[in-house]
Amino acid sequence: MKNIMLTCVFAIAFSGVATSQSTSQKISGHLVDTVCAKGHATEPGYVENHTRMCNLMDGCIKSGYTLVLADKKMMELDSKGNELALELSKSSRKDKDFKVTVTGAVSGSKIAVSSIALN
Repeated sequence: MKNIMLTCVFAIAFSGVATSQSTSQKISGHLVDTVCAKGHATEPGYVENHTRMCNLMDGCIKSGYTLVLADKKMMELDSKGNELALELSKSSRKDKDFKVTVTGAVSGSKIAVSSIALN
């Protein structure tokens, strides 16, 4: 009986650990450099009109990148996400309206990015 109870306790404990880990999600929004997102993301029409050239300015690259959601909430990308966002900005022919889908693990207002794709 003691062994059965111990097994149940361990099973419950380990199931809690497994569910507390982040799982990968797909989230859509606009890709904006972090300095511009923090200063202007809530302005009507700003993220849709934010330009590729701005995403590629030195100061903007250094600030990293943010995903601005439809409700204007902001989610900062991790270092891999920043690299992928920069590659996407450099290779895209789009001038503005960088609506993307980011796949990654969400923790609070940050995303550990595994991929980014233009919509």
